[in-house]
Amino acid sequence: MTKKQVLWMIILAAVVFTNILESMILMPLSPTIKAELSMDEKQWGLAISVYLFSAFVAGVGSIFIIDRFDRKRFLITQYALFIVGTLLCGLATSYEFLLFARIMAGFFGGVIGAIVMSIVGDLIQPEHRGKATGIVMAGFSSAAGLGIPLGLWLGHSWNWHMPFFFLVGLSLIAWVLLILYLPNVNKHLDGSGHKSYMILKTVWKNSNQIKGLLFTSTILFGQFAIIPYLADYMVHNVGLKENQLVWMYFFGGILTFITNPYIGYLADKFGQLRVFLIIMSISLVPLAIITNMGVNPLPVILIVTTAFFIFAGGRNIPGTAIVMGTAAPHERGGYMSIRSAFQQFASGFAVILGSWLTTQQEDGSYLHFEYVGYLAIGTSILSYFLLKTIKQQF
Repeated sequence: MTKKQVLWMIILAAVVFTNILESMILMPLSPTIKAELSMDEKQWGLAISVYLFSAFVAGVGSIFIIDRFDRKRFLITQYALFIVGTLLCGLATSYEFLLFARIMAGFFGGVIGAIVMSIVGDLIQPEHRGKATGIVMAGFSSAAGLGIPLGLWLGHSWNWHMPFFFLVGLSLIAWVLLILYLPNVNKHLDGSGHKSYMILKTVWKNSNQIKGLLFTSTILFGQFAIIPYLADYMVHNVGLKENQLVWMYFFGGILTFITNPYIGYLADKFGQLRVFLIIMSISLVPLAIITNMGVNPLPVILIVTTAFFIFAGGRNIPGTAIVMGTAAPHERGGYMSIRSAFQQFASGFAVILGSWLTTQQEDGSYLHFEYVGYLAIGTSILSYFLLKTIKQQF
């Protein structure tokens, strides 16, 4: 990769950072928000899942237009509207308004990931996509390691609205960087007459792309049955204090910020499928432990949660690099939109399923959280058998 390409990936990582942080920031603040807005665990699950379902609808809608425009301009427009949605989340003072704001933020923010990965596929050669994906997905890690602790501090020092206002400021900076430095991405506009919505007809005839969609849904399903409830579970079942949640996200995020690009490098060097299998297999251990934990000392908790963040998130890097190679440039935006829609729908359903599988008692502790862990382990193993059948060809 050239220095310019690295710079582009860093800017896209900053976009991903703000996008992911906005979708995650509610979760660690759950004890505070639920108390202030008088929400039970079912309402909380709905508040998380409406973002994902709204993103699913947006992903489906974007299929018809995403490949018809310069990807840079499309990203800039969507990102600007996402910033407005984030601002509304910060202004919410009731459960109903919060739901509306989450729907809007999800609608415009949910497409950003598809656009970003389409740009990566267009700007980076296949032999370097593992490293490029690792850099971009480091934005996800940064959201957990830097953004969430900062959001927790702002939320506990002022109120839960403040993290959203701070995020609006960060997003505006990333938006300006996009305008100034990212090149136009329009080579897919080759005048061939291809319409982006044609992918809706062709994808169902392409078993390779269907497997890519099923893999994407499967690998994230188990994770999103766990993540929205993790902060609450750690406080009420494992014995973490609310102010110690910062350390869980800090160590997990900082270390994955370091390991994600390295995992991408290893995937390019030793084979993306092989690296996925290794990372996925290791991830089963923290998945099993974290959903069966009782009260433990802080160092033990941090070791387990950090391993969860590193390996459960890291396995997405080689997997995404493989799936990205199943679509031709002129249809990549549409395909990644479909992928994003599948991802959001599966994640939203996983959040709802997680609320069904578990029961929160009057003291705040969760029963049957281990069932969610078994689900995550099963879907993780299934994802490998799907991924190994996928070929990077179109």
